[in-house]
Amino acid sequence: MAGVDGGIMFPADKLRGWTQEVFQKIGVSRDDATLLTDSLIEANLRGVDTHGITRMLCVYVERIRKGVMSAKSKLVVVREKASTALIDCNNSIGQVGAARAMRMAIEKAGQTGVAFTAVTHSNHYGMAAYWAMAALTHGMIGFSSTNAPAAVAPTGGCTAMFGTNPFAIAIPAGRELPVVLDLATTVVARGRIVLHAKQDKPLAPGWAFDHRGIPTTDPHTAMKGLLAPIGGYKGYGIALAVDFLCGVVLTGSNYGTHFPGFLADNMIDPTDVGSVFAAVNVESFMDLPEFTATIDKALQEIKGSTRAEGVKRIYVPGEIEFDMKAERLAKGIPIPEQVVKDFIALGRELAIPFPET
Repeated sequence: MAGVDGGIMFPADKLRGWTQEVFQKIGVSRDDATLLTDSLIEANLRGVDTHGITRMLCVYVERIRKGVMSAKSKLVVVREKASTALIDCNNSIGQVGAARAMRMAIEKAGQTGVAFTAVTHSNHYGMAAYWAMAALTHGMIGFSSTNAPAAVAPTGGCTAMFGTNPFAIAIPAGRELPVVLDLATTVVARGRIVLHAKQDKPLAPGWAFDHRGIPTTDPHTAMKGLLAPIGGYKGYGIALAVDFLCGVVLTGSNYGTHFPGFLADNMIDPTDVGSVFAAVNVESFMDLPEFTATIDKALQEIKGSTRAEGVKRIYVPGEIEFDMKAERLAKGIPIPEQVVKDFIALGRELAIPFPET
């Protein structure tokens, strides 16, 4: 989980309304601000705070105000076939391009059964699961993936060559909750390191290395070092594959060391991110009711399997996040004190007061 460890609680609706106002104040259209805000708040609700307003709001605002990311959307479909499409985002907000690409994938999959779309010259698109989950209400399996600035060294190296390169898969179910696998190809997202550094909290062992490739639990040292890939050399291989698919092979966007820097550190050059999306129409392979009933049965078997000593519950991917969303809708979203101070300062600067708890 990429959630914060604590903070001041704020109702989701208050944060949503304020965030939308902030984006509109700096030139984002009403519709785009609504979409962008929803993707960030949904990340916070699901406990993925590294991709919510907790980390991304002030970064996005600064990039837009400095002209590094365009507030106005300019999406152009540059290649298209029956089951594929490539969209040039022209440095538009990443979520706007992702929404268009995922919508096209779903529409095309409705006609052809399976569809892949991609975006080029885009930006950070938020939580990967947000886009994969868009397919669920259409009776489809959704997929999304993106590359990112280098933070991971190849096995045996100590030079950052690959990003956290996350991917998400969402699978519909019937009475059970859908399966939503959303993960970075690193043990933790870099945003987790950022949040720990902001709160001066030590990292868990195994999360990161210093610039020489030596393990560290100091978040400030890790910010200048490397992230640990999941599963050692296997995680390195997955990160490479995602980077090549999203950057080199399908989009012609940046990849590896060619990114101009991390979002918060680079306020000069556009990021030029590439992302890939897919939708699989279940009805092309099996009747949807039969599929969801089978998924339900499989999930019940997994969750009902024998537990190890001391384990109270077996989870399936996405279940913890669904539980977290219910809890945060009821109790509020925790915002670390230092981040609250950042929001208050931003609100004063834009004459949009940050809401009280």
